[in-house]
Amino acid sequence: MLSRFRQFVLCLFMLVPAWATAQTVGTVRFDFDVDTLDAKAQAQVVEIAEALQATDSYKPTVVVGYTDAVGSSGYNYDLGLRRARNVAAALEALGVPVDRIGDVSSRGETDLVVAVAGPQRANRRVTVTLGDIMGACRSYRSIPIADNAGNSADLQRDLQKRLKAAVALYATLSTTGRNGPAFQMAGATQDDCSQAVGLDGTSLRKVEYAKRCFCSYARMQTAQQGLPSQ
Repeated sequence: MLSRFRQFVLCLFMLVPAWATAQTVGTVRFDFDVDTLDAKAQAQVVEIAEALQATDSYKPTVVVGYTDAVGSSGYNYDLGLRRARNVAAALEALGVPVDRIGDVSSRGETDLVVAVAGPQRANRRVTVTLGDIMGACRSYRSIPIADNAGNSADLQRDLQKRLKAAVALYATLSTTGRNGPAFQMAGATQDDCSQAVGLDGTSLRKVEYAKRCFCSYARMQTAQQGLPSQ
């Protein structure tokens, strides 16, 4: 029979949806019913490529295409996807490594910048962002960290930040005598992140323990939300 804590963890991550935040790198605009890059759009792609190449980040690049509200939802989804794929191809042609492009997708006419039914250039866009780690995690294997990211200074800083938060929460809950799920997840996060921080960037296990750290941290945050207020 599962322990109460294991039952809590299983139920928690079956029911809590994953969320993600993203760091915006740039936006490319399109003419009406067009998926190709004009001179202005190409210049925007060049700026985005330069920003990506200058950024030391382990985070995957997320390319998402959008349209305005004119036309059917199915057509607009396809148009948004073509736009996103063209931007991703242009980034790769400018020297952005293929493995930096983590996700290319479409949201079609959803998430309008300007809520109008007619043509609106602001809505016809492709956004390029650096995706953040998910807010809930079923398995560390689902964490999108590239296998060659071990030497990233950005990754090391994020690992250290999460280790510091886990140590602080574990110490706080130890003092208050709360030994529930948040306390146990803080201990697990502390162990995983400490291992990840301590490994050299050339170690084959650096990325594996980094994924474990991020996954445990996400679970710790979710468990922490269940704590009663002070």
